[in-house]
Amino acid sequence: MINFRLCQDAVPNKWKVCVVMPARNEAEHIRDAVSGLPDWVDRVVVVDDGSNDNTSELALDAGAKVIHSEGIGVGGAIAAGYQHLLASEISGRWCAVVMAGDGQMDPIDLPTLIEPIMSGNADFVKGDRSAHPEGLIAMPLRRRMGTWWLRHLTNMATGLEIHDPQCGYTACSDRMLQSWDWSGNWNGYGYPNWWLLRCVEQGFAVAEAPVRAIYEGQSSGIRILTFLPKVSGMLLLGLFSRGSGWYLLGQRRISALKRITVSIGFLGGISAIASIPWTGSIGLMGILGLMAARMIDKRLVCPKARPDKIEAESSDATVWPNAA
Repeated sequence: MINFRLCQDAVPNKWKVCVVMPARNEAEHIRDAVSGLPDWVDRVVVVDDGSNDNTSELALDAGAKVIHSEGIGVGGAIAAGYQHLLASEISGRWCAVVMAGDGQMDPIDLPTLIEPIMSGNADFVKGDRSAHPEGLIAMPLRRRMGTWWLRHLTNMATGLEIHDPQCGYTACSDRMLQSWDWSGNWNGYGYPNWWLLRCVEQGFAVAEAPVRAIYEGQSSGIRILTFLPKVSGMLLLGLFSRGSGWYLLGQRRISALKRITVSIGFLGGISAIASIPWTGSIGLMGILGLMAARMIDKRLVCPKARPDKIEAESSDATVWPNAA
């Protein structure tokens, strides 16, 4: 096990580290999740989202501050934790880390996760379980398949190249939270994807850092048959919003040829695929249009809309700064 005291050099004295921990009926795990944090974490806020067990009491006994969000969903609970920190008027610079109350986030990864923020290379850092030496072996196959599908939709919708969009182990800076647009918050399990969409819209720099995937009997409240369609729909709307803004309305400095090509590729491709029941196999040409549009969007436009990748000096994180 790592000696957390040796990691204190990774946390400059001018920075404070706060942990937001959403939890619902986590009596079995919450005490260990809170007490397992390193002693240089300044604040731990457990957001009890409508538990009907003694999650709150155990969290208090472990030394956490407990607030309640009355069963609004994990996304709403995280937002409530962020807003509690903002209302606390913490002095100096600080960052907020989200860690689940079921113990699925390894505290050993905290220094790697927060380093890009403290070095000024990112506003928001997502854990990337696929980049960890242990990979996704511990993740159930069904969840791996869902993650693969949502990774591609998320990258299309945001224009980023995120490897693990569903990972909830994240960190963000105080200045990002202070300027965040809190209207229309997504309260459910699609929160990580929704947050990435909003980061791109608001121009925040996004990074990923390797974290370990822990699955030791914890149960998930996600229901795949309702979760995937709902989040997929949200991401497709995000793709339409970004595509119409960037390419149809010209909100980015993109050449007319690329704007026209991507617009025709996405809109024409989707229309062609939708016409398959009436026009037969000719509608499959829409797939080629979508592929061409995605290639131009990903390889030719997005790298121009943001500076190239920046390798954070003190960690394995990779940073994608977004254009304002």
